[in-house]
Amino acid sequence: MSKQRTRAAFTLIELLVVIAIIGVLVGFLLPAVQQAREAARRMACTNNLKQLGLAMHSHHDAKKKLPAGYISPGVAAADPSSSEATKGYAWGLLILPYLEENTVFAAIDQSLEAAGTANETAAAAALLNVYRCPTDAPPATFEVNNGGSVTLPSSNYAAILGWNNVTTEAGQGNGVFFRNSEIRFKHITDGLSKTICVGERKHIHDFFDQGPYEANTTWYAAVPGVNRNAGMAMMPMKTEGPGSLVLGHVGQSGMMAGKTPNHTN
Repeated sequence: MSKQRTRAAFTLIELLVVIAIIGVLVGFLLPAVQQAREAARRMACTNNLKQLGLAMHSHHDAKKKLPAGYISPGVAAADPSSSEATKGYAWGLLILPYLEENTVFAAIDQSLEAAGTANETAAAAALLNVYRCPTDAPPATFEVNNGGSVTLPSSNYAAILGWNNVTTEAGQGNGVFFRNSEIRFKHITDGLSKTICVGERKHIHDFFDQGPYEANTTWYAAVPGVNRNAGMAMMPMKTEGPGSLVLGHVGQSGMMAGKTPNHTN
């Protein structure tokens, strides 16, 4: 006679206990994994700011001045009343050679207009990670209207105009960057380490817990003729002009560059 062999097996209760234990462990591990990923994203955002700072220094070394906030030919830097002229190429484009993005820089002919030309297409096709904070992850491009639709590459970084209005006084900033600015290090009397040069900006913000409002930024150009909602709950009809695409300012006890990608409130 053959002997019957008994096979080891789990009972249903034991199996359920094992599944429950695995579920508890996963519940503990997932937040830790998410926190680690977010820490890595924050580090990437911080590294972007460092790279932009180094590029600013390199531009100053080469040109003996910092890049303009944006360039409007034929408009005096300190003239707050002039309508924006043509072009509007911004600081983010001007430092591309110092970010090892010479190919993108060379593809944009600054003798042409920023909108409605091959330049617009070339800029929109360039996905530059140094201008994108992965915590926020804005769309690759966004559209604005200046009488026609203009497609711009997204960014999470705005240069600081200072204490003034980006829309009506884009050439009057007391910060480092404004329209047609030509700031040198010697002009920054508070000290380089104590002066904000560039800040982070979410592509959507809810200033005053209202909104959300579109707050997209671009590294490319302050396109003349653009107007968009300023995101002011108490002044819903207030709009912002071309300068707001590339610059942020401080005023009304709030930094009007919008919330940073890593804000917690």
